[in-house]
Amino acid sequence: MPEGDSIRTDAARLRPVLSGATIEFVDGNGAVRKHQRALTGARISEIRTQGKHLMIDTGDDITIHVHLGMTGSWHIRTRGTAQDPPRRGGADRLLLVTGSHVVVCEAAPTVEVGRRASVDRSIRRLGPDILDIEFDHQDFLTRVRLLDAATAVAEAITDQRVVSGIGNVYKSEVLFLEGVHPLTPLSRLDDGDLRGLVDRAAAIMYPNATRSGRRTTTGRRDRGGEFWVYDRAGKPCRRCRNGIESAMAGTGHPRVTYWCPQCQSR
Repeated sequence: MPEGDSIRTDAARLRPVLSGATIEFVDGNGAVRKHQRALTGARISEIRTQGKHLMIDTGDDITIHVHLGMTGSWHIRTRGTAQDPPRRGGADRLLLVTGSHVVVCEAAPTVEVGRRASVDRSIRRLGPDILDIEFDHQDFLTRVRLLDAATAVAEAITDQRVVSGIGNVYKSEVLFLEGVHPLTPLSRLDDGDLRGLVDRAAAIMYPNATRSGRRTTTGRRDRGGEFWVYDRAGKPCRRCRNGIESAMAGTGHPRVTYWCPQCQSR
């Protein structure tokens, strides 16, 4: 699933194409088609992100809310190229046509349309965005301490109600870099430990949110060299050479997690 850095990159790609543009044609899923009349002719005023969510605002106070999930992706092409005029494909969840471009969001599980105030209320449940320059540490700590003290830290930092934007890749990488075993319960971590985790996450995610190309936490961008532990089960740790381990972690929605048993001792 795309994480907060990827969504920021998507927003950076969409802004030069959509910001200030007038929607000449729109199509998509049922929610989009329900608002076709209101969206057609509307001027796009802003493109915002909150963690893994992206919002396209219009000057008429209507917002398109997109969550890419595991399958969604954005595609941009210039008007006048192949497939223009556009035809809606079976996987297209949102199709926006301006005077100069065609933008398609394909296979996203969530594409909703509503009044901006209503959309903003729905995403208010999300924790502070890990990539916000003025990240609200106190809000994060308040939210994380509302979880059961026995909750594994790997589950806590990917709970979007606690902090938004950290996903499966950065979860494993952050815990490795901070030397914390992923199954450590929250009761074993003090506020300083938790602040260290989110600060490290921001530090490794922000560079990837501001540049295109392959994501990296090691500083390398070659395939196979990008990450410390993620997707490296059975391979030697880049620090101590012990074998990387993996297991499913979490109760509600368990996800595979990677760690070094030597560098992240329980």
